[in-house]
Amino acid sequence: MEIKPLKLNVNARKEAAPAAEVAKRKQAANAVEPIEDAWRRIYASKLSDSDRQKLNEVKAAMEDGRLARDPSDRVNKAGKPKKFSKAEALRLWKTVQAQNREEKLRKMVEETPDNYELITTEHKLATLLDDLGNEKIIAVDTETTGVDVYTDVIVGISLTLPQAGRHVYIPVDHVDCKQLSRDCVLDRLAAVFNDETIGKVLHNAIFDIAMLRRHGHDLKGVVWDTMTAMHLLNENEGVRGLGGVGSFKLKDLAPKYLKTPSDTFDSLFGKDAQFREVPVDIALVYAAKDTELTWKLYEFQRKHMAQMPTILDYYRTVEVPLLYVIVALEANGYVLDLDFAKEYGEKLHRRAEELRKELIAELKPFHEGDDQLNLNSTHQMRPALSKAIGKELPNMDAKKTLKPLKESHDIIAKLLEYRKISKLSGTYIDTLPTKQNPSTKRWHSRFNPMGTVTGRFSSGKDEEDKTQQGFNVQNQPPEARPMFIPPKGKVLVGADFKAQEIRCVAYLSEEPVLIDAFLRNLDPYATMASNFYKRPYAEVYKNPDGSDTKERKQMKVVWLATLYGMSDYSLADMLGTSKSDATAFKEELFGSMPKLSAWLKENEVFVRENGYVWADLKARKRRLPDAKLPRKNIPFGKWNDPKYDAARKHNSSINRALRQATNARVQGSSSIQTKVTMIKAHEYCENKPGWKLWSSVHDELIFEVPEDFTREEAQDIRDIMLNSYRWGDVVPNGTDIEVMRKWGEGVPLDEWFKNKEEI
Repeated sequence: MEIKPLKLNVNARKEAAPAAEVAKRKQAANAVEPIEDAWRRIYASKLSDSDRQKLNEVKAAMEDGRLARDPSDRVNKAGKPKKFSKAEALRLWKTVQAQNREEKLRKMVEETPDNYELITTEHKLATLLDDLGNEKIIAVDTETTGVDVYTDVIVGISLTLPQAGRHVYIPVDHVDCKQLSRDCVLDRLAAVFNDETIGKVLHNAIFDIAMLRRHGHDLKGVVWDTMTAMHLLNENEGVRGLGGVGSFKLKDLAPKYLKTPSDTFDSLFGKDAQFREVPVDIALVYAAKDTELTWKLYEFQRKHMAQMPTILDYYRTVEVPLLYVIVALEANGYVLDLDFAKEYGEKLHRRAEELRKELIAELKPFHEGDDQLNLNSTHQMRPALSKAIGKELPNMDAKKTLKPLKESHDIIAKLLEYRKISKLSGTYIDTLPTKQNPSTKRWHSRFNPMGTVTGRFSSGKDEEDKTQQGFNVQNQPPEARPMFIPPKGKVLVGADFKAQEIRCVAYLSEEPVLIDAFLRNLDPYATMASNFYKRPYAEVYKNPDGSDTKERKQMKVVWLATLYGMSDYSLADMLGTSKSDATAFKEELFGSMPKLSAWLKENEVFVRENGYVWADLKARKRRLPDAKLPRKNIPFGKWNDPKYDAARKHNSSINRALRQATNARVQGSSSIQTKVTMIKAHEYCENKPGWKLWSSVHDELIFEVPEDFTREEAQDIRDIMLNSYRWGDVVPNGTDIEVMRKWGEGVPLDEWFKNKEEI
């Protein structure tokens, strides 16, 4: 009998299985996923630290019964149940945030300290004024509608009276509340605000002084600004990697130094909230706490700065008076020739277009793909540019990667120029006109007296300014400067600190070669070249066409590399030579000036031992803690081994700190000279009708003066520049003065007066 194999209906099984699986999946989809499973699924996904924190808060609120899913999120359009998702949880976080905010505000009011007080009646204001008359020093703050000191308004004033133990808030323009008028309050407080015998402590005093002046009042007697003082106590506070909190804001400093939690405005009220709409019982707690924290931070800072008497003396006599100089400088503002700005912007646009076409044509052979090369696409540009220069580029970073290569590759120099002027063209055509302040009809820049860690000025937009009207007057390219013009009947007088930083080095190092150059009124770079190459000064100073000689250029490159803390690798790139040759050249140059060489080594030894260096007269420190770190061992031949990346970075940070020591001393000392001179210049202008300090731009002060100023007044400017802050009794200061009807287009003083006499 033939035994037939058993045949199974395999296809039937294959068809039946999917049908069962589909039914099972459908059943699962129609069921509600347990919330515990949903959370496990969400947490298993890739999450940022910020999202994880938000999800934790949502989960806790749901478990506490304070939060539930929105019914609209539970089902889809077809009415089927929806799984709880990460996106839904993050949407719920906004509800949690609102709940937390509401609860926090409720507790703030409920726990209002007994010595926090609202001033809303004439009687209370009179009592406050009586107590203010007994105070020697108070803390002050203004609450406003915004940060534009020319158009925004004050909505309230908070004061801390240490002797009376009172912290008060005076609402003057809140919505729907009992309050005194702004004019009434400011008029009544004027006697206290104008009394210089009553000291005032603020955080960011420049803003509050400007705000009060915007309303026709002043704030005299400011003796401390906790924001600028913190820069002197720890200029690294803005650098988290060096132990700082990341900013110099009061809300960030208070938790660190006062151990007091402090909520930001945005976290309590929301980014778009107006303080005038905040109920006054809440406003009291927030505003009064600000001045209380400011006072406590002042006490903390004053105690610690007292242990460094030279810094304390410098702060009180220079940085504090400078606050008033900056307020006046910013308020004066600028007049712009918009026709020039437009013409200049269009010129830049045409040049950018020329460069764009040239770059695309030159890079086309190296571009893969049929589409046209996009110069703004890193994905397309990096491989094309790498092939064009025959060197693999790790990235397209302008500062770290491209700039060091521009001298040896024209195409990179062209790309950098294209990037720069493309950005500038839009600035002058489209952006700049919108930055005119609608109230003053002028352009205003912000000045930061602690713009760098060495104390140098910076200029630009306030970080909290939402008006987008700020701009950097110090960073205007030379070609754009003529758009800045003086008002009618005025001229600009520019006076520079001639060779400021080299004179500072000559003074600090006592190097005879440099001192002799300045005493004989010679160019320091040419003097160094003459000394180094043993050639006559005239041969190494200028070429017949007036350009610098090769020798003078080399001196300048090496000098600047040393002053600005560049590595020998960067110096080699600038000199177009090898690293070993650059090092040897630098050592030989400074070896020809023994005192200078010894001073450079002393700076390195000092910072290695102490972790900081001093500016002139021990007026300020520059803290470089990495200089004290022990080096990590990297075996010979393993410098480029990825295994030692961390050790290499560690040792590089030590080297950087050692190189920065000299730069910190020189820049810090030079910044002091600039600031002292600015104060003297401002005091002089205050006593001269029509005179203003117009700007501080790097190593130059610019005055706005009546065009009929005299030779005697010009000599006064010269005296201010030469004698306000001297480099001892050995190294004389120098200055060049020019007169301008447009910024950047000046004539020497003698030529100006000669032309006037001929007319």
